[in-house]
Amino acid sequence: MTLPSMLFCFSLFFVSFATCIPLDPGVSFQSQSPLPILTLPYGSYRASSYRSSSDLYIFKNIRFAAPPIGELRWAKPAPPPQNATLQDGSYGPKCIQSAPNGINLVGPGNNAPAGAVINQFLGGIPLPLFSGGSEDCLFLDVYVPGKALKNPSIKLPVVVWIYGGGFLFGSKDTMMPDLPFYDGGGMIGQSNNGMIFVAINYRLGAFGFLAGYSMERDGHANVGLLDQRAALQWVKDHIHLVGGNPTQVTAMGESAGASSIFHHIVAEGGRLDPLFSRAILQSPAFQPIWDRAGKVEDTFQDFATLAGCQGKGLACLRAADPTALIKANNVLNLKQPPGTFAIGPTPDGKYIRQLPVLELALGRFWKLESLILSHVADEASLFIGGSIQSDAQFSGFLRQLFPNNTLMAGVNDRIEEVYPPLKGAKKSKYATQTARVTDFTRDSCFTCHIRHLTESFGDSKVWNMQYSVFPGQHATDLIPTFFSTAYTSDTFLDDLAIFFVPVLGALVAGISTAMQSYFASYITTGNPNTSRKMFNIPPAVRWDHPISGRGQKIMGVLDVGDWGMLTVSDDKNPKTPCDFWRGFAAAVTALGGYSPPGEIVPQNLVRVDWNASRNYAGGNASE
Repeated sequence: MTLPSMLFCFSLFFVSFATCIPLDPGVSFQSQSPLPILTLPYGSYRASSYRSSSDLYIFKNIRFAAPPIGELRWAKPAPPPQNATLQDGSYGPKCIQSAPNGINLVGPGNNAPAGAVINQFLGGIPLPLFSGGSEDCLFLDVYVPGKALKNPSIKLPVVVWIYGGGFLFGSKDTMMPDLPFYDGGGMIGQSNNGMIFVAINYRLGAFGFLAGYSMERDGHANVGLLDQRAALQWVKDHIHLVGGNPTQVTAMGESAGASSIFHHIVAEGGRLDPLFSRAILQSPAFQPIWDRAGKVEDTFQDFATLAGCQGKGLACLRAADPTALIKANNVLNLKQPPGTFAIGPTPDGKYIRQLPVLELALGRFWKLESLILSHVADEASLFIGGSIQSDAQFSGFLRQLFPNNTLMAGVNDRIEEVYPPLKGAKKSKYATQTARVTDFTRDSCFTCHIRHLTESFGDSKVWNMQYSVFPGQHATDLIPTFFSTAYTSDTFLDDLAIFFVPVLGALVAGISTAMQSYFASYITTGNPNTSRKMFNIPPAVRWDHPISGRGQKIMGVLDVGDWGMLTVSDDKNPKTPCDFWRGFAAAVTALGGYSPPGEIVPQNLVRVDWNASRNYAGGNASE
């Protein structure tokens, strides 16, 4: 370390320790380094890198909350501790990762029993993507155009990226430096350096989404969502220091990240400002989980037992060795029926009062300026491993997935009316069980979320997209969202990618340019058409609001396909099954007694003869 750097670090330490006065926030350029320093009230961070070709500074691994360890496990994120050492962004682990069970790795081959066996074998092979991480992971990255740092009067709009991964895996810089997920440089370039990009981490798996009455009593459910909110609060409080506009923030996410945004929109019954005014939701995906006193509490107890804390509650889990918790997290998820998840966002009677679709039905959601809503052509097949090969197995799958009271009340029978068996039914629309499970999964966990949001916000407040570029599977739209020919790294994979750039560029770059121009235009102006790339191959055509968002099909949807972009009628979120899933949510919530008092959503699936709010109040609800 040079003498000037030592003096600078010593001065930071002396001021913060001796006087206990927060540091003077701001950005400064020091003569000994071309990289600027961002000073926050609790510490200072030097930019990790500068891209001269795009005039872009990148601040990596800024801590936005204290390490959630010990007594801070399953607690609200606490403020970052004071740190007098100048940080260089080199430290910033991802959160603890875990693998989902039953991912489809053989494509259409999962229709046959042999395909299911192969899937099970391949799914058991450990992958680096699903492993590693640390509890000390609450960091964010900020991508800032140089003009915003050098001209304090500039206040650029901001986008905050929330990654997906089934609430089990992923990070703010997934696959970097091998691949540009999630590098904000491409999108910023499409905006002509007219925006700031922020990517955040949040707790995952049981560390982030363990719930149930025991958790509500002694800790906090949905702490992964609370981490996201803490990061959004950091943006509101500090983004002005790097030339950002805290009043013009767009939340953007895919899969679990998009469904997280959905949950923030309905937080506390829509009465809590989500800290963003616009949102881009790509494939919002989550499994309906609601039985707080029953199945969800059983999951808590199962995890505690796996971690060596049977009957000892949250105090034991907070004192447990991290290795035991990580092992329990992995086992918990792998015990699930293939294609399903043990944990995820869960109603807790406080931050998330009930399933989000019910809050929409009641009008209990934050009225954002607008939304972009998108899904891929084939959302579900990635999660259908082929293990269900008979009508009896489908019925058994429903019994595993949902609490016993739904079976006893006849809700499962109603599901099988909407998704009829192959044998014994007067008219089954399915040739294979895989097709049946695919529709069931698509509607219940993916595309109906798009339908419900479209209907609730109204046609004039949304833009709808379908991404159908081959193969059109879940998460494939991330490639054009973040593709950038300017991305470089020092890895073998990067060298390999350079070899394929002519082919890859021809297939992806044009679609990526168009899509990123829509998104960048929306982030900077509130309208995806304002600065879209019309002179492009393929051209970014005019993207209008949907027509008849309450019809059987949502019409006027932008389809991003192999040969360009056109307007289509969307057949992936039909009204009839989506209305069923709204009724399903209302029925099971009332059956369990989890409806907020005085705010019970009507339904005609089953009869409820008792107090539909008898189990609503939980530990967190009394705060």
